[in-house]
Amino acid sequence: MPGKFLLRLYASLFLVSLIWGLNFGIMRLGVLALGPLAFPFLRFLLSTPLFFLVLWKTEGSVGIALQDVPLFFLLGTIGFGLYQPLWSFGLRLSLASHSALLLSLTPVIVAVVVLLRGEEGFRGVNFAGTLLGFLGVAVLVAFQGKGQEGQAVLLGDLLTLGAALLWGLYCYFGKLLLRKYSPLKSSAWSMLFGVLAMFPVCARDVFQVALRSHFTPALLFVFLYGIVLSSLVAYVLWMWGIQQLGASRTTAFQYVTQIFGVIGAWLIFRDPLSLRLFVSMALISLGLLLAQWKAPLQEV
Repeated sequence: MPGKFLLRLYASLFLVSLIWGLNFGIMRLGVLALGPLAFPFLRFLLSTPLFFLVLWKTEGSVGIALQDVPLFFLLGTIGFGLYQPLWSFGLRLSLASHSALLLSLTPVIVAVVVLLRGEEGFRGVNFAGTLLGFLGVAVLVAFQGKGQEGQAVLLGDLLTLGAALLWGLYCYFGKLLLRKYSPLKSSAWSMLFGVLAMFPVCARDVFQVALRSHFTPALLFVFLYGIVLSSLVAYVLWMWGIQQLGASRTTAFQYVTQIFGVIGAWLIFRDPLSLRLFVSMALISLGLLLAQWKAPLQEV
């Protein structure tokens, strides 16, 4: 793989990390305004037509093979229908630090599956890098929000843990679709089936939302960010990374997401910086280096 192409690929994944890092705070505004079921459903209901429009404009064909529908439906249910509501509930109930820590388990989940299946040439040093990155995230978020305990926080933690597991499975098994379809087409159809899976669970909350009373410039920004950047741009680049690098190496970039989340919080809300932040950045950077170290690129 040419060096310039690889550099562009890594830059794209760092951009995804930036978008999703800021996503924690921005999407929380939507969850608090419309609820953890109505907001993600409306977000992806509006995102889906945009995905298919871009797909049609760029590739000309939007169709998929009939025999692939069950796999698309399964991945859509995992990556959107189940993951998004769980993540939204966890984001509302739990502490932000807990959510960041638990969601960072995704690369570990993928790495364990990869190691167990003996795929992607993922060696011990790469797995050690994944664990080191996880340690960096733990240093970053540990012991924050110490005084806010209770059953609601515990429930939020469990929901977020479930979301991390689902996202890891989506990233790992999503490469099956990338053997046949482009990242854009894979994301578009997975999202469509995910919205269909979400509808029975989210419908009542959606119909109870009075959009006119909640519609503000801030909420409009939240939807635009969630639909265009966090959904369309980030999901497509993420699936492209999985297609080119494999699931384990791509999900390692989620460690950087947590760093960008903290930096964004400092820039916007003036959250304090600390020595722990810089120690965490060093551990995460080293973890990413080891996770990428001589790991052969996966031909999906």
